[in-house]
Amino acid sequence: MVRWDSHSRLPAVALIGLGLGLFSLAAAQPAAKSETENLVPPGGAAFDVPLHASEVCILSFPGERLAGSALSSSTDLEIKAWGNDGVAVRPSGKTAAATLALATVSGAIKVNVTLHVVPATQPALTLVRFKAASSEEAFEAKVAAEVARRTAPIEAELARVKQGIDVQIRDRADRLIAERLLKRTELLTLNAHERNDDNVIAHVERAIMLGDDGYVFFDIENRSSAAFRLARATVSFHDRPLTGPVRLLSSAIDKDPAVLGVVPAGMTAHGIVVVRGGDQARGASLELELADPTGIRTIRLTRGIVLK
Repeated sequence: MVRWDSHSRLPAVALIGLGLGLFSLAAAQPAAKSETENLVPPGGAAFDVPLHASEVCILSFPGERLAGSALSSSTDLEIKAWGNDGVAVRPSGKTAAATLALATVSGAIKVNVTLHVVPATQPALTLVRFKAASSEEAFEAKVAAEVARRTAPIEAELARVKQGIDVQIRDRADRLIAERLLKRTELLTLNAHERNDDNVIAHVERAIMLGDDGYVFFDIENRSSAAFRLARATVSFHDRPLTGPVRLLSSAIDKDPAVLGVVPAGMTAHGIVVVRGGDQARGASLELELADPTGIRTIRLTRGIVLK
């Protein structure tokens, strides 16, 4: 094993720039390169390391000193020392795989590393660390790595399927909206206003009939000195609930997931509530209730909301 003259830990690119005769770097590859850490049990272990042809990979043993020379199964593998605790290896491209035997002076780490060349389009390693560990720690790390390796394709497939499902859901929603627009689209002008005892005022001045459903727009004008937290917005007809999804646009956020939104003091927020089956209640007066979590500051609009 030939040792380099420098004992510094400068990256390979810097050493080349200084003219120390290290490995030349290949052109940038499209596949990602990475580093990893392996835990080695007391009896030693074998590891597999993917490399790109003619590119350098550092095998490092932090806190240890390597014993003697590395034993390689192939003469096509270039090996050079990397300080006292590591080696730099580079496949020449003439061999597809080679095995390297390494051990530390303390005897705490003994490894057989199988280096195999992968296409430039596949990920490869440029830094591999080996650390001594108990048998239990090494086993747990190996199991975790194997689980991650086996589940990675499944997770990728699930992500692909989910993306496809998201597209299908969006397409279905768009088709449903298009059908409702063709069936009926009508903008209605309303005139409903109400306030609670804290001077929080609700305004309902417009609605849209889309197919068989209605969409009632409301504004909450908070003239009180405390924020108004909207927990529920319900529309009913003769005590029969017709409420669908509710949304409130507000710059303030509440930590309580049960709160739809917050209207700060002195501010106005805009919201919308879907009236399902609004076509069935056409011509009737509807009631809109805007409630806070306690119910004490609830606003009830009982007049002026008629979907014609």
